[in-house]
Amino acid sequence: MLQTLDVALGLSFIFFLFSVLVSTTSEMILSWTNARGKMLWKALAHLMPNAGHGKAAEPLKDFVQHPLMLSMHRHTTADDGVAKHFPSYLSSSQFSQVLMDVIETKGTEAMAETRWEQVRSGIAQLPAETRGSLLALSRDAERNLLPGQDPISVFQFLAGQWFDEMMNRSTGWYKRLTQAWNFCLGIGLAIACNLNVIAITRALSTNDELRAAFVQKAEASVKAQSELAAKMGFEQSKGARAVFDEAVTELSDAGFPVGWNKTTAKAWATHPFSTFFESLLGWLMAGAAAALGAQFWFDLMKKIINMRGTGAKPDSSQNVPQGEAGMAAGPIPPAGLIIDGTESRQ
Repeated sequence: MLQTLDVALGLSFIFFLFSVLVSTTSEMILSWTNARGKMLWKALAHLMPNAGHGKAAEPLKDFVQHPLMLSMHRHTTADDGVAKHFPSYLSSSQFSQVLMDVIETKGTEAMAETRWEQVRSGIAQLPAETRGSLLALSRDAERNLLPGQDPISVFQFLAGQWFDEMMNRSTGWYKRLTQAWNFCLGIGLAIACNLNVIAITRALSTNDELRAAFVQKAEASVKAQSELAAKMGFEQSKGARAVFDEAVTELSDAGFPVGWNKTTAKAWATHPFSTFFESLLGWLMAGAAAALGAQFWFDLMKKIINMRGTGAKPDSSQNVPQGEAGMAAGPIPPAGLIIDGTESRQ
């Protein structure tokens, strides 16, 4: 049982280091391509489509070209690559503010007696794809109106909730996109490093000294890192890369076909077909491990260490203080409490 946990701990440690490298590379690529901004563009296109359907849908043009939105774009004109340079974040309050200004501007031409009628008139002038959703929100605002409440305030609140729900969906879209990138990059880096998970598992299962060394490294890593250590930045990933290269070198020096060296070349020359299929399966497993993320493997390492009985000791500050006689000491008595027949003075 202990050997199985040690093997799992060693694998988790390697997967943690590998996932840090993959996730850092993936985040750099997604940031360079402004994937978050494109995801926000897609979310607004679902909320308030101006024209088109599916992937060809575009968000409401008046909303995108609003001055408050244009100030967040990194382009000169409204049509100069808006989707490529779209802001990566938009709060619900900003969304409601821009939306209300767009609607009220469109409703200024109508001879409305109240501001709410002006808002309803502005909604009626929007494209049909967007008009239906906002009309439903306006009717919902009127139904939920309490005595003394302003329908515009209720409408803004509901519009903010509507936007937040779409942002929750877009977060799921971005997470799946990140996992796909991590999986593909993980396979590519696994091939480049020849990170064969099957060979690594065999090495940790059969070599006691190697297994003990990786267990020690995993325990030291968990002890040194905090809860946020798995979310390493670029500078911290350099340290993970050095430790990862060292781990691969140790496996290779132990005689296992990991990395591209003489040992690997001999294995491929002796058994080309079996080595290819085994390596292919091992590379795919490494890509799947990278898709789970570094935080997953860091948490798994801590759980395995606790199962082995070598986890962190409980905080001494949480222990009940003991008195001289070994009994639990109570809290400090309040001023004025009579102790041993005498009254304490303040």
